[in-house]
Amino acid sequence: MKILIIKTSSLGDIIQTFPVVDYLTQTIPNCEIDWVVEKSFLDLVTAHPKINEVQVIDSKKWRSMWLQKDTWKEINTFRQSLRKKTYDLVLDLQGNIKSGLVTACVKGLRKVGFARKTIPEWPNLLFTNEKYNPPKGKNIREDYLYLAQSSLNIFNSIFERKNKLKLNDHESKKLKINLGIVEKTNVKKVMICPGSMWKNKQLNEESWEQFLKLLSEKENVHYFFSWGNQQEKMIVVGLANKFLSHSTILEKQSIPFLQNMMFEMDLILTMDSLPLHLAGTTPTPTYSVFGSSLANKYKPLGNVQRAYQGTCPYKKKFEKRCAILRTCSTGACMKNLKGDELFHDFYGWWKNLR
Repeated sequence: MKILIIKTSSLGDIIQTFPVVDYLTQTIPNCEIDWVVEKSFLDLVTAHPKINEVQVIDSKKWRSMWLQKDTWKEINTFRQSLRKKTYDLVLDLQGNIKSGLVTACVKGLRKVGFARKTIPEWPNLLFTNEKYNPPKGKNIREDYLYLAQSSLNIFNSIFERKNKLKLNDHESKKLKINLGIVEKTNVKKVMICPGSMWKNKQLNEESWEQFLKLLSEKENVHYFFSWGNQQEKMIVVGLANKFLSHSTILEKQSIPFLQNMMFEMDLILTMDSLPLHLAGTTPTPTYSVFGSSLANKYKPLGNVQRAYQGTCPYKKKFEKRCAILRTCSTGACMKNLKGDELFHDFYGWWKNLR
């Protein structure tokens, strides 16, 4: 059975779709799964061991250079490549106009997407011939799974495989070097990921420092600090300097490298961000902090995943994300959180988990 997943962006959303791959490979063991993704996220999907072939679009470039002849050549090449196969099942898990246009190009017998109540952009409805509305109140991963389960009319529970993303030889050697920093078996390896794309999703440095100090007093730990841009690097340098005897600042590496590193940790502390969703593809316990997004909607599933939900001081309610996530001038749902308050919640969970 040939199946095509259309989930073009973004990094976190793509990772949240990976359980669909587990469901399909467990339900139809001999299926062949291809994927359509934006060029900037190609490495992530290519590194997944269960994906057969990846079709790439570069919509940002195409939109900005749509008058140029080369752009239309690239689009036509993509379309021709996409139409080499006829798919038994096409899953449009993006649900917007862009993915709808891709779906329209596909030679597929069944084209499945979101129905009117849950579709992100309504014109997408024009390009699918089977539509489903996931039940309200479920985790985002369950929403994507519901579409796949409904398309096959098989709602069996799945075992979410923790697949390591593929590394090249250089990355494998670098991984061993980083893990060699901590040789004592009684030391807990803890990865710290304080960054997020949005400032209003970030915990303040004072609270981070207080939390990590309390953890150091309770546990024999070594901190591995991860960062994604220069602003985040400044934050982790400031924090790591407070714990010089037992901390390491990781170099910026690929997503597959970071995921493999997460496999080797005892605990991951993070925000509502890409590292959290990536950590959810590993068996490592995570503790995450949410403010402007609903933790039950976006945190990874499972008993080893603990999330703290900040409260909105303006009494705003939301089913997914706060409507003023990007514009709120205070970010008080996160900025008002104290390190000792978070640690009390964390440690009650952590000591029982072990």
